[in-house]
Amino acid sequence: MPNTENFKISAALKDLIGKELITDEFVAVFELVKNSFDANASKVEVIFENNYEPDNAKIIIKDNGKGMNYDDLKNKWLFVAYSAKRLGKENEDYRDKIKTQRVFAGAKGVGRFSCDRLGRFLNMITIKDEPNPKIENLIVNWEDFENADDEEFVNIRVSHDILLENTYQIKKGTILEISGLRDEWNRQRILELKRSLVKLINPNQEN
Repeated sequence: MPNTENFKISAALKDLIGKELITDEFVAVFELVKNSFDANASKVEVIFENNYEPDNAKIIIKDNGKGMNYDDLKNKWLFVAYSAKRLGKENEDYRDKIKTQRVFAGAKGVGRFSCDRLGRFLNMITIKDEPNPKIENLIVNWEDFENADDEEFVNIRVSHDILLENTYQIKKGTILEISGLRDEWNRQRILELKRSLVKLINPNQEN
């Protein structure tokens, strides 16, 4: 009687669906902003800090969307290639209202790897819009997945914690702090990004 086997997944998968798939840093920002709107955000801020100091530079993407709790982080965000939008389980009233000419990786459930395309480190702070929410904190060092082809993807750990205070003073939503930036963001590049971002349509606005 034949037996069954399972696929093993190398940690190198991170690069295949991250930096090698999302080759354009503008697309990476677009995807993260689009994800914020998909999470019911009415406001998204893209903040560049210390962009002329490579060692301290950060991109912060802050939204006032519905946020995530621990269950969402574990069973959705950390579930590679899972897409609640694709399955029709999230934001059914207005999904697919953001239209762009480019096919975004997030439509396939890998948009979280846009963070990897932009920088080597991610510090996520998220608060779900629910009674008595907790301040969830997820820290990812994308370099832990690199040069680890012999390691299985699921064996690479990321750090999770519950914060006692919220320095961003938000009641709900998600903050992505991306550091160890992979690109130089000078004034010209930021202005170019700004011009491109205004072409995105917030689905929560009629005009």
